[in-house]
Amino acid sequence: MIGTRNKANPEKVSLCRRDVMKLGIGAGASLAVGELLNARNALGQTSTPYVEGPPPARRAGYPNGAGPQQAWTRRDDEARVSEAGYKNEANRSSGNGPMDGITRQIVAYASSFSESKLTNPILESLGDVMVDTIGALIAGFESEPARISARVAKQSQSQLKSTVYGYGVTTTPELAAFANCSMLRHNDFNDNGWVHGHGHFSDVIGGVLAMGEALHSSGPQVLAAVTLALELEGAITKDAASSFGRGWDTICVGPAVAVAAGKLLGLNEDQLANALSLSLVPHLPMGCAHSDGPLSMWKACHNAEACRSAIFSALIAREGFTGPCAPFEGVKGLWDCVTGPFKLTLPAGDDGLMVAQGIVYKRFPAEGGIQTTLQSLIPQVRTWTTADEIESIQLEVGSFGEICDEPKWDPRNEETADHSFPYVIARSLLDGHLFLDAYTHEKIMDPVARDLMAKITIWENSDIRPGPRLTVRKKSGEVLTKEATQDYQLEERMSRDEIVEKFNRICAYKSVTNEQRDRIRTAWSNLESVKDISQAVQTVATFGEPKPL
Repeated sequence: MIGTRNKANPEKVSLCRRDVMKLGIGAGASLAVGELLNARNALGQTSTPYVEGPPPARRAGYPNGAGPQQAWTRRDDEARVSEAGYKNEANRSSGNGPMDGITRQIVAYASSFSESKLTNPILESLGDVMVDTIGALIAGFESEPARISARVAKQSQSQLKSTVYGYGVTTTPELAAFANCSMLRHNDFNDNGWVHGHGHFSDVIGGVLAMGEALHSSGPQVLAAVTLALELEGAITKDAASSFGRGWDTICVGPAVAVAAGKLLGLNEDQLANALSLSLVPHLPMGCAHSDGPLSMWKACHNAEACRSAIFSALIAREGFTGPCAPFEGVKGLWDCVTGPFKLTLPAGDDGLMVAQGIVYKRFPAEGGIQTTLQSLIPQVRTWTTADEIESIQLEVGSFGEICDEPKWDPRNEETADHSFPYVIARSLLDGHLFLDAYTHEKIMDPVARDLMAKITIWENSDIRPGPRLTVRKKSGEVLTKEATQDYQLEERMSRDEIVEKFNRICAYKSVTNEQRDRIRTAWSNLESVKDISQAVQTVATFGEPKPL
């Protein structure tokens, strides 16, 4: 039984408040103790009947294989009792404890995952994923975070060698992963998750490629590792992130990359479990990096850090380093501290398709929640009026999210501007499009755009679904109201031709020659024919016109 004994009244055993809250019961709710215990059993946790004598000790073992019991919450009038009897029969390296259920499920799935999963339809989808990913990486080239990361990467060398793309810098896999992923995510131009969940799934690719290059893995090996990482991120995003109402993708990227990198390293199941644990337990980020307020360079680098630490975790796991045995279900693990219990589904999709086949691509370099407005509403407004005729704009959204809070009316850097709904609306109305050139310092501080932003008011309206609703009033008094009636990212997903067009436009903007552009696109859309991934990496080792580091 999950509870404690009151020292002043030994006959009384009570459920802890935290345990009650984990069952989804709010303060003031009343349920019979039997119903609470049934709820715990529904979560796959074993309840122990109360017997006379000292309260049962919470042990690190997992009764009946059901997963660890939850922590005791101690108050001044409570005490715990421990006694001999626990046996660690996990037979893991260095006397480590038994894996929790989620870890065991992930490791078993990863161990059985192989290149045989790469059917022709999946390979076709992976070709699109890789081209869009490399295009987004090129888009972030020469950003200040990328330049800083490249300078730091130059300072470190190792026997395992990976490349910082664009700068031709050879460094450790960890630092190459960080630099490349920071470029990939910088402009918010890479994917916007998949059909079952939001996030930036292609962030994992920067880590997998760095590890694959260092090991001279083949194209099919890398594609299998990417596919595995996408499946793990999809499953954790859909099941874990949804359990606490926040799709904070960083808790998914680290474990996904650690396990995928571990597969490339040839780790056994015990080592894979350690790599997963070591990537997760020490690296739980805070959402303020990517939420309200003015945003810093770290906005686009939090998953770069997840990739960096994941590779480090896989490498030290190969050498025998162990991590907490129950990172998900254990006392003060992910369930306890962040998400609450969840059930993981692998494979992640419920429609027979792999995650790679359901990736949603971005048409515009801006936060995902802005995409539908740019695609379906702004063109209608521009057909009806010009920016200088507008008196006011009212925008109704289902949720402010991270793009409508007050600091977004005064963006001072790229990181804040591409997450500013008012800036993106103003810039799109003025320019007729939204592309990478929208985020120069001159355009961000443009007084004409700022005057137009001052005419915008944003209202949070939970009845707007999918939304948003845009109401524009002219100085003449005429009014136009338009509302998005569907999520265009899902209903009108980008075709292969559109992905190629986006890639070509990025390359032109970043001064990549047409000849190199075509070589890059050919190599990365056909990795299944590459014997050593470093051959594909060489197509992007240097490009464009970088300033000296």
